[in-house]
Amino acid sequence: MKGIVGILNYALSKEIEGRNFYKEKSEKVKTKELKEVFTDLGEMEASHVEFIKNLISNYEKNNSLDIEVPEEDDSIFFKREKIDTITGKAEDLALDLTVLKMGYLIEEDFMNFYKNASEKIEDLEAKNVFNMLSKWEKVHRDVLYNLYKQLSDEYWDDMGFTPLY
Repeated sequence: MKGIVGILNYALSKEIEGRNFYKEKSEKVKTKELKEVFTDLGEMEASHVEFIKNLISNYEKNNSLDIEVPEEDDSIFFKREKIDTITGKAEDLALDLTVLKMGYLIEEDFMNFYKNASEKIEDLEAKNVFNMLSKWEKVHRDVLYNLYKQLSDEYWDDMGFTPLY
């Protein structure tokens, strides 16, 4: 029991950190389209926070992780996976790309944390929950990577330079 609750408490703190990151950055990024993506991500991370709180509560009361799993409403998120036109200045986009990369790294970290937890825990119920959470974070990571790649390519095309990385 102690191991599962410890993992969930750590996960809760990471999800709160992610929620706060996206909320803060959605107010600071200049690119309108990224503001919308970060707002959506902040809302998704907030739902993860509530879900994990419920998991902890149910596990402490019933020694079970069997709770209703909310469907992640990522339909709006996927509509924005590809941005057709970018509004704003190149300087703003350069700064926003840095923030976008940070978001990608956060999601990569979350995905790996849950994946590692699922591989190390023996409880089948917990293993399934952590695998599901890892898949949610993978979707976020992949969308952010695709946006980063698209916007980065566009930025470097505008600059007339292609970095070697």
